[in-house]
Amino acid sequence: MNPAGRNDPCPCGSGLKYKKCCLEKRGDSISDSNDTQGLLARAYKKMADENWDEAIALFKDVLETKPEKHSVLEAIGASYDGMENYLLAAEYYEKALTCCPGSKRFELNYRLGVSRACGERLKKASEAFRECLSLHEGLPEKQAILQILEKLELVQEGKGKTNIFYIQTQLQRAFTEMEDERYESAAYRLEKIAPMDPENSAIFYNLGVVYTFLRKEDDAIENFQKCVDLDPEYVQAYYNLGQISLIKKRDFSKALHFFDRAAAVRPDYVGAHHQRGIAYELLGYVQKAIECWEKTLELDPDNKQAKGNIERVRSALEKEPSSENN
Repeated sequence: MNPAGRNDPCPCGSGLKYKKCCLEKRGDSISDSNDTQGLLARAYKKMADENWDEAIALFKDVLETKPEKHSVLEAIGASYDGMENYLLAAEYYEKALTCCPGSKRFELNYRLGVSRACGERLKKASEAFRECLSLHEGLPEKQAILQILEKLELVQEGKGKTNIFYIQTQLQRAFTEMEDERYESAAYRLEKIAPMDPENSAIFYNLGVVYTFLRKEDDAIENFQKCVDLDPEYVQAYYNLGQISLIKKRDFSKALHFFDRAAAVRPDYVGAHHQRGIAYELLGYVQKAIECWEKTLELDPDNKQAKGNIERVRSALEKEPSSENN
């Protein structure tokens, strides 16, 4: 006969769950400790895999044996946070604060403030962030907390979007997913918030980056273009448009146009000057290409690519001088 699971009916026939009946009566503290650690390991694994419901159920099982564990309460809050159930997340962060050590209170209050802000409980969010200031007024984070409080005050005065913190949180989480190379998840998250903040150029820029990694070049171009339409000085978007045009679309004239725009916005942009040279060479304007690489070296004297390109092209011109187009 297989041993009963913690949530199975107790084999003794009491009608209670095994964990509430004979498991408690075993008196085997070592086994119970091992059982709890096993549950915790499974719970954190489910959490890491974003199986939020299963993680929460397992963490709640742990709480029945270790009710004072602030880290477990915090993990439940983080799981609800992952599900975007921000008010339930806040509830568990509050519970964790009732039993956590002083060293953890700043982080927990910060999480509480973010979850309340995302749940549009702005007054309560301000309370949590003010508590952060009272705990660690001398930390570098102080200025960031003050800026958050200023934004919260403006929103409460009707001078900002009530969902601004939700949008910012989703954008930050998309950054994390991109760092972890979870591009589909990042794309889904960014597409969801784009209609909420259609004038936020950073959302469209990062959508362009995500779609580039997903090899969806047309979608990438569309979003980079939206980015520069909103912010004509978003230099990296011009550069990325140039790269896609150059490498994927083989449209060298369009690539040159975008690299020109990047260099015009930021004249010290080494990469833009170098890629202008590549585009000029592919268009047949060899002397203009050399000029671009010389500008690259002026800005970055150790640039090996620019040096190599100049040497390669000049060597070719010396062998076939009649082939120079410009």
